[in-house]
Amino acid sequence: MTRFDFNHPPFDQLEPAERQTLEAQADIVFFGDDETILGPGDTVDALWIVLKGIVREMAGDEVIGVYRKDDVFDARALVTGATAHRFVVHEEALLLSLPRAALIALTERNLRFGAYFFASVSEKFGVLSERSGSRELQTLLTATVGDVELRTPVCVEGSLSLREAARTMKENKVKSLLVRDGERLGIYTTTDFREVIIEGIPYDTPLASLANFRLASVSRDDFLFNALLTMTRSNIRRLVVLEGGEAVGILSQVDVLSYFSNHSHLIAQRIARATTLAELAGAARQITRLTSILNSHGVKPVQLARLVQTLNAQLFERTWALVAPGELVANSCLVVMGSEGRGEQILKTDQDNALIIRDGFPADGVEAACQAFSAALEQFGYPPCPGGIMVSNAAWRFTESALAGQLRQWTWQPAGDALMNLAIFVDAEAVTGDAGLLASAKARLRELIADDAAFYARFAAAIEQFDTPLGMFAQLLTREADGEAVLDLKKGGIFPIVHGTRALALENGVHACNTHERLLELARLGVLADEMVEEVGEALAFLLGIKLESGLAALEDGQVPGNLIAPERLSAPERDLLKDAFAVVKRYKQQLRHHFKLGSF
Repeated sequence: MTRFDFNHPPFDQLEPAERQTLEAQADIVFFGDDETILGPGDTVDALWIVLKGIVREMAGDEVIGVYRKDDVFDARALVTGATAHRFVVHEEALLLSLPRAALIALTERNLRFGAYFFASVSEKFGVLSERSGSRELQTLLTATVGDVELRTPVCVEGSLSLREAARTMKENKVKSLLVRDGERLGIYTTTDFREVIIEGIPYDTPLASLANFRLASVSRDDFLFNALLTMTRSNIRRLVVLEGGEAVGILSQVDVLSYFSNHSHLIAQRIARATTLAELAGAARQITRLTSILNSHGVKPVQLARLVQTLNAQLFERTWALVAPGELVANSCLVVMGSEGRGEQILKTDQDNALIIRDGFPADGVEAACQAFSAALEQFGYPPCPGGIMVSNAAWRFTESALAGQLRQWTWQPAGDALMNLAIFVDAEAVTGDAGLLASAKARLRELIADDAAFYARFAAAIEQFDTPLGMFAQLLTREADGEAVLDLKKGGIFPIVHGTRALALENGVHACNTHERLLELARLGVLADEMVEEVGEALAFLLGIKLESGLAALEDGQVPGNLIAPERLSAPERDLLKDAFAVVKRYKQQLRHHFKLGSF
């Protein structure tokens, strides 16, 4: 008989003997065009796998699923015992029928196999993430600080002289000492000896007077990725490793970098030391390479996006410092917005930035600096924003007073793109300069829209711009690229989640910009149920992951990454989860419609 490839999930979780048992009980069944395989309410006594042909899942007249070679249906009905939809052959099909009784027996013995049938939607997203993360024997995501061969700390008393400290370092072949001064614990490194020489500090000076007691530490059980992020953000080279509150090791830059073939910490250092735009362009290219490497190591899109956001912010800050006069930097606030502001942009995308200038600061030199900044970012691979949302556009350079007036217009007299521009601004994050200028503007915005239910409804209504039908493969395949049907992930899934969450966050005074952080805070406030937050968060992470994979593939082919993906290029479990993700989006939109009473608009 025609054999099924058991390497496809969830069957790849079965042991060889379990596969043989199941295959021995399988049947091959042929169905002609338009034949009904299952109908609403039918008892389900088998799981079906498509060997050849196409099967459609119908809810009334709406196509909510399309199944092709190696696709499986109806796993949900296998658990409940009855199907809610109709499964009809679109092109004559050869199907493999696996008995329900045999499958249920296997789920009781093999928990990982059973998880496919009994797990929640959010758990299924997690399972796929774990599977993709196992591409390396040990990934950066799962590696902990304790997995690294830590350097045993050498601890000395603060009364030790500088001369004795140097001798201790030499004898123990270390580059740092932990310094105990009463209840305080500090660190002194070989780098600190430069100041001793430069300042002419006597060699008998007690170590306690020079050690750094503001220690940056990490738990032995913490993820190595978090340690890397701490080093990158703080631009430091060593972390003290704690276990049970006690120092058990020193984690150095070299230790962490051994896990990387293209290191984020080195990129951060290269950015900090750059004195020309050409040097920064090289660092920008490294960020893209690092993204590909970390993705292949199984780092989740959400965490990867936050690391990229940190590196991008450092890149933008250094670029602004090179092109703008120091007085302008000190009297303004450079902000990024949109997905960059939310920390959800991984690959380079359109520039979304603005400049807030302190009232009374002279305008001389502002235009030239802003034009140079936008041109530099384009040189680094960040294309100009088609809508002109960049500092090079005078419309996105504001004095404090002008921004206050613009916010009033966007909220009280919205016209044209006003609400879209406001949504972009809501996600603004300060990159460099006086962050208080942005904080004041956001505080003013909250005052303007306080307790204005009508405004929040108008603002949230943008989620209705694009439909998210469950029959996405039939109705969202709205464009073709080189004859291949493609799906717009942003319109159908990412935007409704991001904007709906943004609207709820704005209404409830949530200051976070990142969508996942907003969701967690909304759950804490009781605005959203924990289950909804978990499913929406996992759905967004899955969609961003699919978008990232597609974007990296496009870059390898010399193309520009975008929001369009070809479902036919996805694996069977990915297509199944894509359907689940859009189902989550649809439920979320229904809740948002009810909450904001969008039916009246």
